[in-house]
Amino acid sequence: MARDTRRKKSDGGGSDRWLGTYGDMVTLLMAFFVMLYSMSTVDAMKFAAFVQGLSVPFGNNSAEGILPESSGLLPDGSGMDPEQPGTQAVQAMIDAAAEANATRREAQLEEISAKLTEALAEAGLDALVEQRREERGLVVSIATDDVLFALGSTAINPRGRDVLGKVAQILGEFPNQILIEGYTDDLPLRRGGYDNWNLSTDRAVAVLKFLVKEHGLPPAKVGAVGYGEFRPLVPNSSPANRSKNRRVDIVVLMEEEAQA
Repeated sequence: MARDTRRKKSDGGGSDRWLGTYGDMVTLLMAFFVMLYSMSTVDAMKFAAFVQGLSVPFGNNSAEGILPESSGLLPDGSGMDPEQPGTQAVQAMIDAAAEANATRREAQLEEISAKLTEALAEAGLDALVEQRREERGLVVSIATDDVLFALGSTAINPRGRDVLGKVAQILGEFPNQILIEGYTDDLPLRRGGYDNWNLSTDRAVAVLKFLVKEHGLPPAKVGAVGYGEFRPLVPNSSPANRSKNRRVDIVVLMEEEAQA
């Protein structure tokens, strides 16, 4: 009996030693995949904190030579200090990630534009809509005369409802924020205090409500603003130019990096 007892004590649970090794391996794998994820959406401060933090749980100096001992920022905290060791490598990673995000967002706007063109062409409405690219995003411009509104009105015409329906159908497929902008020409309104600012804003809001209530666009991603006659596309020097300035622009904003 004494011999059996000593044998049990000598085992000491040695058969479970593999659990320690297995646990270490799982921890290392987790750290590896977390690092891959963090590098796919690089944030300089988070990346620095992560790499420097590896030295604590794993008891190594892996951060040495990769990141500086300091924060890597300039003394005033305005940006990364290029004189610090490893800063250029981190900055290169940040620049590459930013370029990839910019390329993806540009491709997204091109896809939206192509789908809008196709949908409007199939419905025979493409001649009523102009598209142009700006730094902030894709601008879908719709003339108000004989398309969206009657002269001086804020009630959307049947033809305008068809155009907006096709636009809403495509924009609903994408997460981009949408800004609806109303514009007029410089001819004053004779309505006793109701001016071009009022008219342009009311038209933008009318389009917003139509897109939200009739076609289910999320209210949180749609906004409206009126600029009156103060941002013309062309000089208000002729009836044709004034007609071109009377418009509603639906701006598909460039997706924010945070959302990307």
